[in-house]
Formats: sequence, structure tokens, C-alpha cells
Amino acid sequence: MRILVIQHSDKEHAGGFRPLFARDGHQLIVCIAPDEIANADLNGIDGLWVLGGPMQVWEAGELPWLAREIDLIREAVLGRKLPYFGICLGHQLLAHALGGEVAPAAKPEVGLMHVEKRGNAPMFDGLPEKPGCFQWHTAEVSRVPAGAEILASSARCAVQAMIWGGTAHSVQFHAELDNATLAGWYEIDNCEEMLREHIGGDADGILDDLAAAEPALARVRESLYQNWFASFTR
Repeated sequence: MRILVIQHSDKEHAGGFRPLFARDGHQLIVCIAPDEIANADLNGIDGLWVLGGPMQVWEAGELPWLAREIDLIREAVLGRKLPYFGICLGHQLLAHALGGEVAPAAKPEVGLMHVEKRGNAPMFDGLPEKPGCFQWHTAEVSRVPAGAEILASSARCAVQAMIWGGTAHSVQFHAELDNATLAGWYEIDNCEEMLREHIGGDADGILDDLAAAEPALARVRESLYQNWFASFTR
């Protein structure tokens, strides 16, 4: 398959998912917003992934390129019925594009945490009831779009994962994040400082903690990856 991946920085890529795509022979077509979003083309594309970023959904009025990205998501999911997977901002943009709402989080989630599966949660097949994950968000989906089903929640955030229309999936947490990816994020201006601001002294050991959690996080990635493909190939 040819998967269009929209990134919002050259450092905020698909992380631990990239080896899975490569292993199975899929081609990733990377579009880095904002510079390349105007030229993003869905022709010849079999699926769309939209990743995280520091901007907020409600800034689309001030950021014309973000409005263009929302239109692209809408075209992919509604117009072309392409399989979709969103992470963090990509989760929120999906909700917004389909008529849901996104708002500032009552309390941000930052660091290694757990989410809890809800209902049948086919996206999380094969995983424990409370899979681990890495969180970093200050906004959240405050109202899911009509027809969406919430598949996971946390104490601070009701919509940690959702599915819409059978093949549009998204997660609030950073399922792509592994140790090497977070180390790359630290090269982004002010990123490490922002992490320290949110979690204080715990930031000193986060890379070690992430490395220790990697086997469990890798199982979550593999499950999400396999179950996403299964949703439109079975």
C-alpha cells in the first residue's frame, strides 16, 4: 500500500511504526506541513495517517494551511473512504473534520500513563484492559462526531481512542513514540524545556523510563497497526 503520512515537523514522524511498514513492504509518502501541505495529493494513495504537532485545531482560522489539511482529511475520509489513522493532533483533526469538537484539556496529560479500553474496542484486540502509552497533549476531543465510537479513555481524557465509519481510527496518545523518536523531539526548539515544565524533575529520567517500557509500548504499536489493516482488509 501507498500511505500518505502528514507530519508537522521533520522530527515528529511515524517513529516506531516505520519499521512495521517497512517490514510489510508498504510505502510511506511523507508530507511535512505547513510547507508541503498545499501540494498534498490523494491520487494513488491507499490510506492516510496524520501525526501530532504543537499547533491547535482552533487555530485553523489563523493558519490557512491547517484549514487545507482539515479539508484534505475530510476528502480522504468522507469523499474517498480511505482508511485513516490519526495520532494526537491527527486524532483531534479527524474529530473536527467530521463535525466533532476539540477544546483545551481541563488538565494536560504528559508522560508515561495508561488508557482503559471501552466496550469491544477492536483497535486494541490482543492487549490488556489498560495498555500503557506516552501522552503529551494540552487539548482534547470534547465531543465526538456523530457516528463515532469511543474505544478508550483515561481519568483525565474521555476520548483517548475512537473509530468512525469502520476504517477511520485515531488515538490521543503518542503510539508512535519510542526512545529514539523522543530523543529526536529534543532537537526541536523548546521541546525538552516544555516537557520539563509539565513533568518537572521526572523529565530527567523519561528516556530511561521510556526505554524500560518499550517492550510493552511495542506490543501496543503492533496491535494498533495490525488491527488498523484488518479493519479494511477482512
